[in-house]
Amino acid sequence: MIHVAVIKREYVELILAGKKTAELRLTRMRGAPHGKVFAGERLYIKQSSGPVRATAVVTEVESHEDLTPRRIRRLARDTAKTVRGKPEFFRERQTARFATVIHFERVEPCAWGPDFSAERAANPRAAWLILPDNACVYPDCIDRGLLTA
Repeated sequence: MIHVAVIKREYVELILAGKKTAELRLTRMRGAPHGKVFAGERLYIKQSSGPVRATAVVTEVESHEDLTPRRIRRLARDTAKTVRGKPEFFRERQTARFATVIHFERVEPCAWGPDFSAERAANPRAAWLILPDNACVYPDCIDRGLLTA
């Protein structure tokens, strides 16, 4: 499978600069990406209200269940350097029960990404989309101009 993660612009910029090397999803219910993403899979990074900006390869996935506010604070501390989450992010999600930390590498800027219009139409507010392998557009999507800049 391939994945499309919808991420705020400031975090996309950190990913492209190599300063953010993991994405954390805290949720109250078990849902994607929890239990749905695995090492070796392709990840596309879509900017919120914007285009697909990058692609990467998932290297490791950590899944956490039965979270408590204390465990969320520990997770915030343990992932500070890779996730780059702000304190208010963790405060706002104190009631989360599930966490998924997706580590990635080999980040490359994209000129465009896979067609996920059908998945988006089915769930327009989804911040994580899962597509079949045949939707992958790598390496054709790589923005060669940004690689040389």
